[in-house]
Order: sequence, then structure tokens, then C-alpha cells
Amino acid sequence: MTHRVTATLSLACATLASSAFTSAYAQSNVTVYGLVDSGFIYQSDPITGSGSKKSITGGGQAGSRLGLRGAEDLGGGNKAFFTLEMGINADDGTSTLGALFGRQAFVGLESARLGSLSLGRQYTPFYITTVLTGDPFGAGTVGAGLNLQNGFSRLNNSAVYKTPTFAGLTGSIMYAAGESTLSTSAGRSYVAALLYQNGPLKASLAHYDTNNATGTTSSYGTMLTGSYDLGPVIMFGGMQRLRSDLNGVPGATKQDTDMNVYSVGAKLPFGNHMVYGAVNYADDQRKIANADAKATHYALGYTYQISKRTNLYTTVAKINNRNGAQFQMISATTPAYGQFGFDLGIRHLF
Repeated sequence: MTHRVTATLSLACATLASSAFTSAYAQSNVTVYGLVDSGFIYQSDPITGSGSKKSITGGGQAGSRLGLRGAEDLGGGNKAFFTLEMGINADDGTSTLGALFGRQAFVGLESARLGSLSLGRQYTPFYITTVLTGDPFGAGTVGAGLNLQNGFSRLNNSAVYKTPTFAGLTGSIMYAAGESTLSTSAGRSYVAALLYQNGPLKASLAHYDTNNATGTTSSYGTMLTGSYDLGPVIMFGGMQRLRSDLNGVPGATKQDTDMNVYSVGAKLPFGNHMVYGAVNYADDQRKIANADAKATHYALGYTYQISKRTNLYTTVAKINNRNGAQFQMISATTPAYGQFGFDLGIRHLF
């Protein structure tokens, strides 16, 4: 009898513990999500002007990733939230960006009335607003206007405040600490953006100001972008003003970047198909080296939507560098010539 009572109590305790565990997490919502993008990429050699590189790689349309996203309802229109997201090289299974959660890792609080505050490694407001509103290719490797533009996509050690949306207008401010003992300005960054969305219209204004790790050089940029859905076609446009001190030696002749970038593009969706294209033009007027360097980037893409979460894509793009301009699509080397690129791949969301 004792054993039976003990067994019954044990079962009851286990049931209560299980119920408590389930109840504790019932108020939270955690989602596992991801994206796998892989395909064939061809790129000409921008160093010699001859030869080419062919590879199976990821990120032709978007970087492959695996993430956890969660939120807990705190009541009264308030919630806690987090995101942990790792980057994956779909061609060999290795991680990207040199960290386990190199794409995003942050936690924060949100109020329906006051907005949200998040801390960690995050996308910059500059990157989010300009990619959302200014480029039909988004962050795709070959076709993206980011090949000619500047602006950090993510920053470590950052705090982001995002306002509630008022009449279609949302503001974001980011501060990223350099965590340097050299000075408070070493490695620090400020980023701010305004995003306006009203029906078919999207527009954004963003600015960043950042110092290098020692605080000796700085760069800043401002971008205005927008898109408008006309029904049969979506039009995109934007311009960026970039200044940076490449020398950083007090009193020396500066090799500053003084660059303007202009972009126009369009998307034409029909059925399961989408055709999109863009032209980006950069004019870099430095004080001494590579004065009046110019580049033009042309891109044309096509996507076929197999299902709600799977699509095929292809892109062809060309960068023409002139007067010492050194823009390129993929490689991290310094080009002396323009570059031609082509990709053909598949993307799956889950």
C-alpha cells in the first residue's frame, strides 16, 4: 500500500512538474527559422582582366542562416524578445562571419507605447532601411547595389532604440561601443534612420558615423532611398553621400573618399515569375589618389517561385571601373579592372 501511495504521489509530482514547465513556457513563443541558398556563381578576374572563377557557393540571393527567435508576453502591451542567428556556408557546411551566432545575437524589451530597446550584435538601421526600400536585389551577392555603396550591415556591442510607428513613420537609433581603452571614440559608431511606409510608398533616410579601432580615422555617410508600387511594376531609387578619412595622419595630405552613389531599379512580378533590374553609378572624388574615380554597376535578375517557400533565381551583372575605381562584386582583393558576374541558384525558407 505504501509503495502504491508513493508511486501515486511520484506520478502526481511528475505531472505537476510537467504542467508547471509547460505553463512557464506557454507564455513564450520561440521559433526556429532559417534559409538555405546555394548555387553556381561565375565571376571574371577583376585583377588581371582575364581568367575567371567558377564555384558552387551560397548567398546568391540571400545568406544561408539558422536562427532562434522568441518573445515573452509581459502583459500591458510589453514583451521581452531575443534573436540568435548563425550564418552557414551552404556549399561546405561551415559557419560564416567567424562566430557561432555571427549574423545576429541580441535581447531586448518592447513596449507598444514607448518602442523597443535591444542590446547585442544587430543589423544597423542604415542597412535595414536602405535594403528594404532602395534596391530590388536586396543584399544579393552579384546584383546588389551594395557592391558600390558603403554602410555597415551589422555592429557588435550595440544598443538600438526603435520608436513606435506614428502615421507610417518609424525611427531607429543605434550606438555601438568600441570597448577600447585607448579612448571613448575608438571604434565607436552612431547610426540613425527614418523609415516611412504608406500604402505603395516606402522611403528612408539614414546616416552613419563611425571611427576605426584606434579612433584615428573616421567615415560617415547619408542615404536617401525609396520605392513605389505602381501595380504592374515596383520602382526603386536612391542616392548616397559618403565621406571617409583614409589617411588619419594629423596634418598630412588626406586621401579622403568623397563619393556619391546614385541608383535606380525596378521589379516586374507576374504570376510565379519576377524580373528585376538596377543601375548603380558611383563618383568618387578623392583629394589626391584616384581623383574622380567612377564606376557603373548593371544588374538584371529573374526569379521563379516554385512554392511559397522555394524559388529558383538567376542574375547577370557587370561593373565598369574607370579612372582607378576599385569596385567589385565578391572578391576581397583590390581590382584593377571591371568585373562580370553570373549566378544560378535555389533558395528555400523554413
